[in-house]
Amino acid sequence: MQNTQNAVRATFMQAPEVKMKELNNLFFELTTKNCNLKCSHCYIKRNPYKQEKDFIHLDKIKQSLILSKKENLKCIYLTGGEPMLHPDFNTILRLCLKFSNVTVMTNGTMINDKKARFLRKIDDESSFETIYRISMDHYNEQKNDEIRGRGSYRKALLAIQSLYKYEFNPIISTVNYYNEPREELFNGFKNMLNKIDFEFEDINLKIIPYFNPDSNTFEQVETNNFDENMLDCSNSRIVSSKGVFCCPILCNDFRARTGATMESFSRKVYLDTEKCFTCVENGTKAFCNSWS
Repeated sequence: MQNTQNAVRATFMQAPEVKMKELNNLFFELTTKNCNLKCSHCYIKRNPYKQEKDFIHLDKIKQSLILSKKENLKCIYLTGGEPMLHPDFNTILRLCLKFSNVTVMTNGTMINDKKARFLRKIDDESSFETIYRISMDHYNEQKNDEIRGRGSYRKALLAIQSLYKYEFNPIISTVNYYNEPREELFNGFKNMLNKIDFEFEDINLKIIPYFNPDSNTFEQVETNNFDENMLDCSNSRIVSSKGVFCCPILCNDFRARTGATMESFSRKVYLDTEKCFTCVENGTKAFCNSWS
């Protein structure tokens, strides 16, 4: 009944508008559904029994990067699915590092000592910086593995250790599935990583709100002011094999499509999905790095 009421209200009310002043963050979805984990909170719907080969073509990334030269890029993000499963991942990483800093948003399962040493070599070839965002949804192993699958906690921890050894400064990207206070999450991860002599600071934790499909925040957004500069869509776009979209979590959703290519994408979007309202309520960029 409540969903019906929301649909009726959406028919008669204009969704809030966000205009992008400049493009600072460019995301590439290297694969939509190809991943080696089956996280219970994942917003990407896929067949759990099938690995789909839906990798973005290297030429599309090259074209998008060339067209982005006129923009004020501060960071390029490689995401998925699991981006490191892309068969041309190393080539893509090297290519992106010619244009900007790069953040790799990964579950970390493919990073060990040998891989981290190789990634350090790629990073040293560029004047830009590579940042690794490792997905780990709780500092408690049992709670994390309940969400991400058995063994994912230890693999992510190995990735963090390996990257840190080769002088990367990895960021833990955690979906706040249990809706815990930021201070509690920060202290939990800090205590956990102190055991491996990792100097954990504020910048090393990125908390992503849990986008609960059953939540209802439409009415709150329509009646409250919000700071559009605190939304990813205010200075970001994501390129997938299906076009250009305004937000990583809405990638491949027709409501968030802003164009076919980087040559002609729209700089104006409307907050007309439930996930948009969760972002507004959270009051901070959900996906872009916090540089302060």
